[in-house]
Amino acid sequence: MSTKQPRTYADIIRRSFTSLLLTIGIIIVLTVSITLVVDQLLRAQNQAEQLSASLETSQVTNFQDWLAINRSSGLNSHNTFVFIRNANGSTTSLLPHGASLAAADTWSVPFTHLTYIKGWGLFFAEALKTGGRTYHLYIGMHVLVGNLHVLISVLIIAIGISLLIGLWFVRRLAKRISAPTIQLATAAQQAAANPEMTQTELPQPTEPVEVAQLAKDFNQLLASQNGRLQRERQFISDASHELRTPIATIRGNLKLIKRRGDQHPEIIPESLGFIDQESLRMQHLIENLLHLSRADRAEVVRQPIALSTLAQGVVSHYQPLISQPLTFMGSDETAMALGDTDMLHQILTALLDNAHKYSPADQPITVQVATHADTVTLTVADLGDGIPAADRAHIFERFYRVDASRSSKIEGSGLGLAIVAQLVQLNQGTITVADNVPRGTRFTVTLQAAKKN
Repeated sequence: MSTKQPRTYADIIRRSFTSLLLTIGIIIVLTVSITLVVDQLLRAQNQAEQLSASLETSQVTNFQDWLAINRSSGLNSHNTFVFIRNANGSTTSLLPHGASLAAADTWSVPFTHLTYIKGWGLFFAEALKTGGRTYHLYIGMHVLVGNLHVLISVLIIAIGISLLIGLWFVRRLAKRISAPTIQLATAAQQAAANPEMTQTELPQPTEPVEVAQLAKDFNQLLASQNGRLQRERQFISDASHELRTPIATIRGNLKLIKRRGDQHPEIIPESLGFIDQESLRMQHLIENLLHLSRADRAEVVRQPIALSTLAQGVVSHYQPLISQPLTFMGSDETAMALGDTDMLHQILTALLDNAHKYSPADQPITVQVATHADTVTLTVADLGDGIPAADRAHIFERFYRVDASRSSKIEGSGLGLAIVAQLVQLNQGTITVADNVPRGTRFTVTLQAAKKN
């Protein structure tokens, strides 16, 4: 079974143009031919009516009378024939060779007065009965047939010339139209040949508008892909760096125990402490990576949740674990939001962890839930050192940490806020960061409010 080969721009335009031109040509030929035929038929019918009136008045019975009528009517005697069928069945011809014309085979055109007489041509035929005689009138349509031949020949030649010129023009037009698309496709193929490299922008023509828009969409897709590829590379680099440090520490302490453990047993507890600390750090990092991986593939079914009740519960359970005083603020009306309970619990816990790590031990942390027209907000505010404005655009990136926090005193992998941002997005919400008053940081999560029954 043969499959249809895909066509190029030139093939599609050429075939469409050829079909259009042929269709227009056929319509013109038919229209002009029908108009000419109808006009000639009306003329022949008018002549037949005039001749019938003259025959009915004069009661022509011989050739001399017919010549007199023919001269007065202006008819072409070479194309006009009359046969008289008498009451006794005999036939009289008013022109020479009439007997052979009467004996010739004839075919009538249905629904018309046209009759084709073999060897003589096409005639307009009509019969008139008067005075016991039947006059058979035949008016020749030779002019009509000749004009149709000339007209159709001229139109066929004109259409043929137009088709040749049109195909040449279409070839140039198709080449000009397809050039931007071919250039775009070539650039896309080159970009696809190096999937591991950052792709450059594809050429964007000014016209046709459709191809320009397609190139623009491709470039937006490439920019998104480049950003994703860059983030993946950065993620792998940062994850490798973060894992390399605890592994190097663990291996260094193990080597130290092997070399000097027998002679200096007092270093063993200290080295084991470092190993335990670094392995715990590595465990937390791997758990955070798993959280991110699961969040990327998670499917969330949002349900109405009493956000204020959930926040109060988290605050009550979290307070004994930290030294900073926790304060919950909420409206009297229950704040109902759309979201996943487990994810919202994880979001609030992560924000509290972040506030705990970067706030002084004696400064309070505030959790606030507020309702608005169509949204519900959850805010965690601390009185720490705050986040510089230049760093706020990056704090939700994976492994990003503010420079001031890169110290051994504050543990962390830089994944906590990235996980929070991912979970907020899965719940179709937004998260923003701003300065707190008089100092510190405010993280605000905005969720869609649940409709009240």
